[in-house]
Amino acid sequence: SLMSLSSLPIWRDEQRIFIHERAAGAYGTLAYFTANIVCDLIPYRILPPAVFTAICYPMIGLAGHGRWLVFMSTLILFNLVTSALCMLIGLVTTSNAVSNAAGSLMVLFSLLFAGYLKNPSDLPTGWLWFSWFSPSFYGYNALIENELAESPDLYITTVIGSDKQTAGPFSGRTILDCFDLGNSTVASYNSTMAMGFVGLLLVIYLVMDKVLKERR
Repeated sequence: SLMSLSSLPIWRDEQRIFIHERAAGAYGTLAYFTANIVCDLIPYRILPPAVFTAICYPMIGLAGHGRWLVFMSTLILFNLVTSALCMLIGLVTTSNAVSNAAGSLMVLFSLLFAGYLKNPSDLPTGWLWFSWFSPSFYGYNALIENELAESPDLYITTVIGSDKQTAGPFSGRTILDCFDLGNSTVASYNSTMAMGFVGLLLVIYLVMDKVLKERR
């Protein structure tokens, strides 16, 4: 989420130049949009999560057995959708200061309803729908569903001073149900993030093409 904030100034820094050069016929909206998306997403939104997963996943000691590919794809999708959301915020706000404030609030909102600061079942009923608009909710649930859902014989150990208490074994699904997490499939969470990413890109393009016009 925090890394995606670097997407805020992508459109704003060169917005006036883009509007002027497009009006002069140097290039169209689609060409500028495609070039910026490709040059930002591949080096900054896809490669870092892939490298992070390749290095850290085996060191952390997670489930493994082919699940690291799902772990990596989930991180990439989450990075893409949050970056696209920050791009849209940076495009429609009036200044970098406003976009930074709005982007930070968006990240905090997303984290608040992700599910790891407070269980979804503990949220007031009227607030549950906020999680539907939180990219962190889908990313977090996909990650823990991938790691825990099929894991058997898990133990919970509590250490207080020199006293150690171990409970279990529990299945991963039992633990997820206890915290009201992972109520859908990994494919469902990831497909929702993918559709959100495509939808945000479409909105960004439409704003650039229909809203941003040269003013004389």
